[in-house]
Amino acid sequence: MILSGRRFRASWWAVAGTAAGISLFIALGLWQLDRASFKEEIEGRFQQRLTEPYRPLQAVEDQDIEYRKLWLEGRYDNMRNLLVDNQVHRGRAGYYVLTPFLLQDSDRVLLVNRGWAAWGESRDDLPPIATPDSAEGIAGIAYFPSEPALQMGGGAVSGRWTQAAPYQLIPHIDIDALQASFDGRLLPWVLWLAAERPGYYVRDWQPVWMRPEKSRAYATQWFAFALVALVLFVIMNLRKIE
Repeated sequence: MILSGRRFRASWWAVAGTAAGISLFIALGLWQLDRASFKEEIEGRFQQRLTEPYRPLQAVEDQDIEYRKLWLEGRYDNMRNLLVDNQVHRGRAGYYVLTPFLLQDSDRVLLVNRGWAAWGESRDDLPPIATPDSAEGIAGIAYFPSEPALQMGGGAVSGRWTQAAPYQLIPHIDIDALQASFDGRLLPWVLWLAAERPGYYVRDWQPVWMRPEKSRAYATQWFAFALVALVLFVIMNLRKIE
């Protein structure tokens, strides 16, 4: 092919490498578009269920409990708090405070995410864990904790709770790994404590950690990389006709 006094000539390895690169960029772009659609579906279900009234646990089927607004009766177990490390809120490092909730008329235990708190000057100088009040019951949103993309250590409790330190630090929420510390009584889901309920920690719950718009922006970047790779391939393989 001759173009403006130049002949296009590419080696087989240049064609193969460019084709592989363009295919990879397009695949990554399509993957990000799929993620955006998936996140939109989750956010849509989350927002729709926020408009519903609070329900007792007995009125909700187990297979349809995610993002349901629940009203529960029981009491907190203030001696076995869990602190979920590596949580960032508005650029600040911190942790989630999880407190077990002993359900009334049941032997099951539910982990309640009471919100986010910032680390102090040192992790060895942890502020006292505020004691919650559950005399009138608690309200919140049910969710299934997802596994982190990068797991830093196991999710089981490595130490023992004491009167002086009624908390244990964990890298992420792993219900299966935590069962041993709660005699196998943990429910498979967690409760986001309702933002309107009294509390001591930041509660700004979101069903996805990255908005669909961000995934679409990443998809656009990958498609742009594919186009740039094609243009560079053509330019670099045009030879001037002597």
